[in-house]
Amino acid sequence: MKIFKFGGGVLKKSKDAFQLLNVLNKYKGEKLIIVISALNKITSKFEKLLYTYYFENRFDKEIFHTIKSYHINFAKEIFEFNDFKSVSEKLVTVFDEIELFFKKEISKNYHYEYDQIVSYGEVLSSILIFEFLKSQKIDCCFEDIRKIILTDSAYSEATVIWDNTINNIKNKCVSKKHQICITQGFIAANKENKTTTLGREGSDFTASVLAYATDAEEVIFWKEVDGIYNADPAKTSDFVLLPKLSYRESLEQAFYGAKILHPKTIKPLQNKKIPIYVRSFCKPGNSGTKITDISKFNKDFYPEKPIYIIEENQILISISTRDFSFISEDNLGKIFIKLSKHRIKMNLMQSSAISFSVCVTNDPFKIPDFIKELKTDFKVLYNSNLELITIRHYTDDAVNKMISKRKVILRQLSRRTARYLIK
Repeated sequence: MKIFKFGGGVLKKSKDAFQLLNVLNKYKGEKLIIVISALNKITSKFEKLLYTYYFENRFDKEIFHTIKSYHINFAKEIFEFNDFKSVSEKLVTVFDEIELFFKKEISKNYHYEYDQIVSYGEVLSSILIFEFLKSQKIDCCFEDIRKIILTDSAYSEATVIWDNTINNIKNKCVSKKHQICITQGFIAANKENKTTTLGREGSDFTASVLAYATDAEEVIFWKEVDGIYNADPAKTSDFVLLPKLSYRESLEQAFYGAKILHPKTIKPLQNKKIPIYVRSFCKPGNSGTKITDISKFNKDFYPEKPIYIIEENQILISISTRDFSFISEDNLGKIFIKLSKHRIKMNLMQSSAISFSVCVTNDPFKIPDFIKELKTDFKVLYNSNLELITIRHYTDDAVNKMISKRKVILRQLSRRTARYLIK
């Protein structure tokens, strides 16, 4: 059994459906579970659609029709007439559901509403890809992942209930009749059958859960790039491919913000020593990057070159007491409780005698309310429009390359990692 994950980064245009077919033809006769994400940036469009409705009290028909026409046109270009007619009817039914969603009275729980509407990205993409593969005579079945992965009710960042989920996967996804099982990433459901999501970019984690439950031979993430690089190719021309990484190194990089895999993805696979491959969707014959169990005594445990990770849209929030007293453990406890309440991940933190500073991604849904709450107990200052630069296995030359002639707001150094918050 192999697990394949295809994300929106590689499924953008109708021609990509045919390239997916080319990839699958290289694995004829093998048992596969295929995880499909929402198509090209559709999740972001659904987020915008919900935001305008929730916070601006209006249904943005332009965004809605952009999403609808994109999927209908995608279908028109990959199906013959009779198949298109059938598939388009299924798509229209889903879009009718979406319109009804925006006619109801919305609840005060934004995270709940988020999961109900944003999940439609995966619903739509899975219809298109499954029906397309069927039309191409691929031996496949479809399973709605919401009937398989069971979670708690922490909407927008739900936690998997493993025992139930593993049983469901073994009973439903390991098909004795079909070579391939198609399902969705990112989405799941709770015990009340309400849709939940696993966190942004959670499709990677879905693939990991499926691999763990089936003791998969390997997991392959098909990407628009050749593998994992030491720097983001979109931001620099000075990058090299990393042919091999350890579980530990890939987890470290994901934690620091590298756009490799969802951070939660690595642990289940490491537990069972299931190898991970990141390969090129356009050049499936290339070896890409392999993430596996490499001994710390092996010279390949760490890459020879520095790793550059840049996170944009950062905000540094500085918190101090109103009476100039020490930032005590009690005060820190209050701050961490508020971070947890608003589900805010700290990217970097630093403490002094009378203040505590935390760098986070400037999420417009979370940060304003977090700061407002903090101000009831503390004095709060913040600095936005920042970049957080992380250099794994740094050298003096690597540091100079990244921060020369730039204003450093905050810096932290450890044995193998240098971090700089830049204005």
